[in-house]
Amino acid sequence: MSPAVATYSSRRPRTLTIVILVVLIFGLPFLGWLATLFTDYLWFGDLGQEQVFVTIWLSRLATGAAFGVVAFTLLFVNARVARSMAPRTVLTSVADSIPDQFEEIVSQLRGSIGPIVDRVVLWASAGLAFFLGAAMSANWDIMRLALAAIPFGVNDPQFGRDIGFFVFTLPALRAIADWTIIVLVLTAVFTAVVHLVGGAIQPGARLKGFAPHVKAHLSVLLGLIVASKAFDYYLSVFELNFSPRGQVTGASFTDVNAQLPALRLLIAIALVSAVTLLVNIRFKGWRLPTIALGVWVGASLLAGSLYPSLVQQFRVAPTEASAEEPYIARNIEVTRRAYNLADVETRPFPAAETLTAEDVIANRATFDNVRLWDPAVAGQTYRQLQIIRTYYDFKDVDIDRYEIDGRMRQVLVSARELDTSQLAEQAQTWLNQHLVYTHGYGLVVSPSNESDARGLPNFWVGDIPPESIEDLEIEQPAVYFGEATTDYVVVNTGIAEFDFPVGEGRAETLYEGDAGVPVGAIGRRAAFALRFGAPQIIFSQYIESDSRVLFDRDLATRIAKLAPWLTIDSDPYPALVDGRIVWIVDAYTTSTHYPYSQYFRGVNYVRNSVKVTVDAFDGTTTLWGFDPDDPILQAWSSIFPDLITDEAEIPDSVRRHFRYPEDLFSLQAEVYKTYHMTDPRDFYNKEDAWELPGEREGVPMQPFYVLMQLPGEPVEAFQMIQPFVPRNRDNMIGWMSVNCDPADYGKRVVYAFPQGRVILGPEQVGARINQDDIIAPQLTLWSQRGSDVIFGNMLVVPLEDSVVYVQPLYLRAEQTAIPELVRVLVVYADKVEMATDLEAALLAVFGERPAPEPGEPGAPGLPADAARAQDLYVRALEAQRAGDWAEYGRLIEELGSVLQELAGPPAEETPGP
Repeated sequence: MSPAVATYSSRRPRTLTIVILVVLIFGLPFLGWLATLFTDYLWFGDLGQEQVFVTIWLSRLATGAAFGVVAFTLLFVNARVARSMAPRTVLTSVADSIPDQFEEIVSQLRGSIGPIVDRVVLWASAGLAFFLGAAMSANWDIMRLALAAIPFGVNDPQFGRDIGFFVFTLPALRAIADWTIIVLVLTAVFTAVVHLVGGAIQPGARLKGFAPHVKAHLSVLLGLIVASKAFDYYLSVFELNFSPRGQVTGASFTDVNAQLPALRLLIAIALVSAVTLLVNIRFKGWRLPTIALGVWVGASLLAGSLYPSLVQQFRVAPTEASAEEPYIARNIEVTRRAYNLADVETRPFPAAETLTAEDVIANRATFDNVRLWDPAVAGQTYRQLQIIRTYYDFKDVDIDRYEIDGRMRQVLVSARELDTSQLAEQAQTWLNQHLVYTHGYGLVVSPSNESDARGLPNFWVGDIPPESIEDLEIEQPAVYFGEATTDYVVVNTGIAEFDFPVGEGRAETLYEGDAGVPVGAIGRRAAFALRFGAPQIIFSQYIESDSRVLFDRDLATRIAKLAPWLTIDSDPYPALVDGRIVWIVDAYTTSTHYPYSQYFRGVNYVRNSVKVTVDAFDGTTTLWGFDPDDPILQAWSSIFPDLITDEAEIPDSVRRHFRYPEDLFSLQAEVYKTYHMTDPRDFYNKEDAWELPGEREGVPMQPFYVLMQLPGEPVEAFQMIQPFVPRNRDNMIGWMSVNCDPADYGKRVVYAFPQGRVILGPEQVGARINQDDIIAPQLTLWSQRGSDVIFGNMLVVPLEDSVVYVQPLYLRAEQTAIPELVRVLVVYADKVEMATDLEAALLAVFGERPAPEPGEPGAPGLPADAARAQDLYVRALEAQRAGDWAEYGRLIEELGSVLQELAGPPAEETPGP
């Protein structure tokens, strides 16, 4: 073998290695992206929403292509113009200093690299245009909304334009303006570099180093840049409606009377400067554009910044209240409308202290549904008593209501989801996590106000397989889709799925739903293997021709993919609908461009315009249009015509479980703390500003659901309540309620307390409980004996014309770690009572005792000694739960004596014959 051949052979493997590495580095990510794109299309098809996928990607591509073409045209055309005008020889002014022998060498060198430069210009223009277009493709939603704009039917108070211009059109114009300036600046720099390479710019000669055609070319580009800045100023005029300069969001006195004229002046100066740059083509030097640009920069500093600052400091600040009054009035009206607070009804509430025991008994129905189990505390109990196996979990506990035995009852509900990360370490195999353990099982339902004799929830639905009362029967308990169900699974495989545990064994099943993307074909197997980084999908013998993949099963991901323009509520909740578990998720349309509206939590407009339901078994996902009057929803519905289902088609069995979302209500309450004041002077002085109880301590009281008949309402309803206290004070000033029932859904009422009296607030009530001479020692005793004392959420319960505070109290023993409901605290006026149940505590407040139920101590038909025995037994159980073993022993000993008395003296022996 010749040396040349040997050298070639030794280099060949190295070359192949490099090629393979390049393919692996760049090819696999691209293949992964293609696989994700393809499987996403299949996922949308599984939901019957291919048009959503196609519309989104066509919108992205169209937006990116349109702006990419514009960018390429600007970059390439200007670069080609620069190349075409490149001088054949160096500039005369510079050539004088170059020896003759070098001039020919330089000219030949430029001629030889000319084709290379042309190719670089082409590919550089294409590359820059690609990235500029790709950057704008991310704004596809802004562009589509602008094209589908719907009028709001209301004009902004400053410019008289429809709100739709600001919400839909202005964001698109702003994105275009910002992008245009970047592209023009980049084009000018790119063109200057091409001129420099072509020899038309000689840096060593400074300003004299620009060829005349270069000056003309760059003057045009600079003129376009300045003209685009004039357009930027034009948009800034309308963006004054979002100005933060004044006391509130929106154009203030300074904005209207100083900043607005300054912007109009800057528009004129910028246009004149742009024209000057164009006219400068016919003049020598840069003096004229330099003067124009100097005037522009000076005006920007003086008129755009200094003058408004002086007006604010010397004209507005001394008389700010009167100067800003009309602009504050605008902000108040618009903000209330943007957060849907314009129709809140206000009712006076006397908060009297005239309740009697008879009033409590007459309102028994109200207290039958007072929530004594906090969701957070109940969640701990659920996990201890109903989790069954370690690989199940309850993400959280939610509040709902069901009709039980002809009565509406408030309940706690939570779905039992699967968490394969909690499988035994040896069992965490790919097969188990993706083919065998595929779903959670069942849900748990318990009344919010009941406990058993041990102080634990009284489960109406629980255990595996589910055991339930007649009104809450579950026909399909499998949970394949949920809040925390994030893994992909493959169903209809050659191996049975784990269904639920049975003793030491297990029940198995095969998926009978219609959900999932078929994965039998080898091409689809490869695509999913790339997507999930799981080669087992290709090689597993269990995956068959009719197998299907379920992925993106968690609610947040599922809804965000279908409708990325929606903001999703943080608290989905399961409902039992016709025997099936159905998830209900609230979703919002929001905007940051509602003129004059105050910003809260990053937005200044919100509507609960969509309710989403997801079947926990087959993943059927339906987006219900819940606010058909919302222009943003109307615009998106026109873009995705088959995505939103009309509100009229919502089944009653689903609608009855809709509730007003806590995220929205807490946001509206945050706004209403200040925006209940409609007088601009009061608003400016914050004379009647409110806050939430506990807000100053960093633990604001959260709104809570109640099922009761509120004052002034004809019937009982499922409501949410948020109390308020005056700013920097602890006494309660009122509360806001919102109706969740279908008949009056969204009706909000604020009950305002008299301002001439002090009504105790939640924090003051909590302090009174901790200082009570009887309660405080008992709490200390429980704590000292190894039990954690847990206070539940304090509830403000309106009763007749009064307010009653109710707070549950739980004990959690170290041995069991299970919170148990042991006492209920009731505070009314100056009275504080603690009892084993709510009714007893209520009547104790009024010096009464509840009528005993059959079987209770003192009930008719029960002997006194038997009643005493039962009372001792109940008290002994309470002492046992509290860990008070001395008291437990004493009560058991006393119980033994009572039982011996009940049994009577021992029978005498009968003498024998």
